[in-house]
Order: sequence, then structure tokens, then C-alpha cells
Amino acid sequence: MKIIEKILSENLHIDNDTFIFDIETTGLNPKFCKIILIGILYNCQDKTIIKQFFAENEDDEKELLTTFVEEIRHFKRHVTYNGLAFDIGFINHRLKKHNINFNLNKDDDFDIFKFIKSFKEPLGLESCSLTTVERYFGIHRKDIIDGGESIKLYEEFIKSQDKNIMNTILLHNYEDVYNLSKLINIEDLVKEKLDLLEINSNNYNLSIFPINYKINSKKLTMNYFVFSGKHNNISIYNDNYSIICEENNIYLEININKGIDRDKNTILFYNLSKIIPLKFNDQVLEENIYSLCNFIIKNELNNI
Repeated sequence: MKIIEKILSENLHIDNDTFIFDIETTGLNPKFCKIILIGILYNCQDKTIIKQFFAENEDDEKELLTTFVEEIRHFKRHVTYNGLAFDIGFINHRLKKHNINFNLNKDDDFDIFKFIKSFKEPLGLESCSLTTVERYFGIHRKDIIDGGESIKLYEEFIKSQDKNIMNTILLHNYEDVYNLSKLINIEDLVKEKLDLLEINSNNYNLSIFPINYKINSKKLTMNYFVFSGKHNNISIYNDNYSIICEENNIYLEININKGIDRDKNTILFYNLSKIIPLKFNDQVLEENIYSLCNFIIKNELNNI
């Protein structure tokens, strides 16, 4: 196994109890595939360090994992990109496979992918791949391969031990962890791109944004993400709607009506001094939905 360490010339603003990590594997199924590279980034004594643990052959996996665990055991928090769905589960499965007594806790992870995917449409992202998100926020990389290509390259490396191939794989992983450090303040980066709804009252000073909604024949539910401000005690119920909070989200649930006009069109609507149509047959009237929800939540919270 090879360990590659680099001390960056810049000191990145990452909490000392937090590390960023990304893995490269021989495939997607942890039952049959192995981890061949783990890259981590962290701060130590006012220095930002990137370490990579590279398996020069597949038999190095246990040593790689053992070294990784000893390196990160003291950290309390980790940052990933799609780590909740892939990296953490993969590592934990391989740790168990090798009888290594350690487990990464998903509750300790901040998954940037999980956060950004909620804002895919408002930001106009064509996808939520890491490279797409990087480009959107003006982050550029030298690496030209993706995770799938690194699998094929590793197969070639095993046969040839070509250092150029190894360096290509290492660069891909290096830029993944390094660029994640540029996205660690993703909430602030996204906040700057959006037109937030500001709530300013005697009790609340909030910056919120509607990220998604659900509508059926009886209810319309809007989910607002809270970018700033305290909102733990929000709990409003009346005959027509309710507003409740949960972690960093505020949920507005509205009771709506269903009717049929003289031309037998089915209309979902809300009566707010005048009828506001929300869905006309199969056509969802999004502009009306967002306008209605923003009006109600702003009116309620500003008057508390």
C-alpha cells in the first residue's frame, strides 16, 4: 500500500474535528468489489492536509482500511458527496468483511449531494453530479476521468504497474476531496444564488426558500428550507392550513378544494377572498402555488 501526503499552501476553513473523504472502488457492489483508494482532507495545527491511501494491488485492502481507520478515528464529523448512499455503506461493509472493529456513523455525515439535490431545479442544474456542481460554482479541475473510468484504469494498473496510470487515478480522487472543501459552505453558496423569502417580525427573522411541494385532491404541502434564523417553536394550526417546523425545514400544509366547472374541467383551488386555481385538469399551476404559499407563510409569521 502507498500513502501519499500533501500539505496545501492554503489553509482551508474546516473545523478541526471534521474530515472530508472520497473512495475509489473496483465496482459498485461492496459484497464483491474492493476499495482501492481513499482520499481524506483535514486541518491539523493550522495546516490543511490531503492524504491518499492507495492499494497497489487488491490484497492491500485490509491494510488500507486499517490505516484509514487509525487516521480518522478521533474525528467527530465527516463530509462526503453522496456518501450516505454509497461511500459510508461501502466502507462499513468492507470493514466488517475484514473484521475491523470500526463503523462510520451516517448521522455524523454532511452529504453535500443530499443538500444540493433539493435545489437542482431552482438553480437550473442539468444534473447533480459533482463535476456539474463544481462548474456551476466556478470550480475547475485538471482531472479528466470519472469514477467508472478509474475502475478500468485500475485494472490496467494491476497488469502494468504503470505509474502514469496510478497518478491519473490519484488525481481524480485528489480533486474530488479538494473540491469538496470548496463546497463545504454549500448553504452559503446556494443562498447567494436564490431570491429568498425574508420574514421579519417581532418574533422571527428568517431567510427561507420553497424547495418542493406535493399536491393531491385534498392537500397542498410546501417545504421551505431555513437558511438562517431561529424557528424551533413554530407551530400554527387553523381550519385551513398548518405551519410546523422540523430541523431546517418549515412545512406549510393547506387544505384545498376540488371542483368541476361548466365545461367539466376538474379544478383544484383555494379560496382566499377569491378563488385561486392550483391545478386545472392535469396542469399544475406552479406560479399560483408558490404565490399562495409564500403569501400565507409570510402573512402568518410576520403577524405573530
